[in-house]
Amino acid sequence: NVTDFYFDLAYDKDPKEPGLYWGGFNNTKDAFASAPFDLFKTTTTTPSGQLIDIDKTFKDRERLQEKNKKNIIGVQAQLWSETIKGDAMLEYYYLPKIIGFSETAWKEREWEFIDDRNSREKEILNSWNIFANSIARKDLPRLYSIFGGFNYRVPPPGAVIENNLLKANSEFPGLEIRYTLDGSDPTTKSTLYEKPVKVTKNVKLRCFDSAGNSSRVSLVKYE
Repeated sequence: NVTDFYFDLAYDKDPKEPGLYWGGFNNTKDAFASAPFDLFKTTTTTPSGQLIDIDKTFKDRERLQEKNKKNIIGVQAQLWSETIKGDAMLEYYYLPKIIGFSETAWKEREWEFIDDRNSREKEILNSWNIFANSIARKDLPRLYSIFGGFNYRVPPPGAVIENNLLKANSEFPGLEIRYTLDGSDPTTKSTLYEKPVKVTKNVKLRCFDSAGNSSRVSLVKYE
């Protein structure tokens, strides 16, 4: 499954993000929210992000029969090396994506048996929120120090300014978002974002985990 398990694809569309995009983009949630025994259930968007009508698009496709599940011995992720320029880049590509993949490979989740799309996606979101919070609070800080530390990716915050209010969020619950209004890059001592705040100028934001490792800077322009 290229779009979920080829880890040399870029995490997102940002031109600062390294990686290929011929098969779309993938992040930790994509690797987590994949149903190996019924990929049609979790193929919900095109590589460019457009929603797919699963029932209509895949209605005539051949499904894996229950009796044939025994023929599948596992799932595999790929990381092709042609764009990798060293150990740090290698680690950035697969961490923390491989943590989400490991959860998928471990066992079937309850939501994989839900046929109704809305109910299934609700359960996926609930499961992801718990899992992502654990990644931010436990796994990332562990990766910071274990075996000398890894160059894992901390996702940058998403943010908008609407009606003079700065609104921000993070991909992983449990990460801190800190911001500045003076044009400097945020540090662990910068103002902590806790709720929408009134602003009248450009804002720089950055996510931090509890080990102090950070994402790249997000810039939101005031217009």
